[in-house]
Amino acid sequence: MRWKVEDMEQIIAMEEYVDTLLYPVCVSFEEKWDENWIKEQFWLERVCGYTERQLTGRLLLFQTLFIARKKEMNEGFSTALIEQNIQALIQRFPHCIVVTNDSTLSIELIKKGVQAYVISAPPEEKTDTKFFLEKALSESNRVVKSCIALWRNELK
Repeated sequence: MRWKVEDMEQIIAMEEYVDTLLYPVCVSFEEKWDENWIKEQFWLERVCGYTERQLTGRLLLFQTLFIARKKEMNEGFSTALIEQNIQALIQRFPHCIVVTNDSTLSIELIKKGVQAYVISAPPEEKTDTKFFLEKALSESNRVVKSCIALWRNELK
């Protein structure tokens, strides 16, 4: 289920079933807003949205965190902020998975014990094409498999 204020009653009612938080984090190194910058964000949100639809009732899709930074900037601040958010949320959601487009951020989070998943780069096609949406669905299937693997490991 997607994080919306108007759905809060439903979220609370399903609290005992929803044990996984999907936390999208989009990192952009672009110094100006352009089509690629927006496409990266759209791609991440589309992939996570498809994942949420497939796992509704067990997974909550959190609001996307957008991080814009210059290449020479230290990612330590971003990592600390995300880790702090996860630590606050993990009491409610035993499984918190950060889905990001940045492999460096993912590595840093994993070192800190945070579950992280790196999505592939968006396809070259325009965002409104059938191919783009099919690729997003395919990528979301990979995220779904990661979630299921995480849950299976819990049972062992």
